[in-house]
Amino acid sequence: MYKEMAPKIPEGELNLTQLKKLIKQYNVKMTVVTKGMTRDQLIKEITKLGYKIDHANKKLIHTDKGKKMKRKPESVKMPPPAPKKTEADKTASKKKERERIIKYIEKNKDILKEDRVKALL
Repeated sequence: MYKEMAPKIPEGELNLTQLKKLIKQYNVKMTVVTKGMTRDQLIKEITKLGYKIDHANKKLIHTDKGKKMKRKPESVKMPPPAPKKTEADKTASKKKERERIIKYIEKNKDILKEDRVKALL
């Protein structure tokens, strides 16, 4: 009925979401389906493909073991986190959205009026 508690991840090692990010970066070059996999299954699949996980540097390192592939990237690095928006960026995007809505309303005044009249009847 209840899900089993996941085993505690050793300190300094990557968690499931970080491993999935690495695989997404790897998928630019190769294909690995991660949907529905647990952390242990994903680690086993990565090693089967001939890669070693460098938890400290957050990257995959190619080893000569594993399946033969057409092309083998030497290493895959974790993508950098997305930059956070500043308050200026947020206000600029709100103003831009507001202007877009105003232009839409001005362009479609007659259609919007007809819809309101129909709604009142």
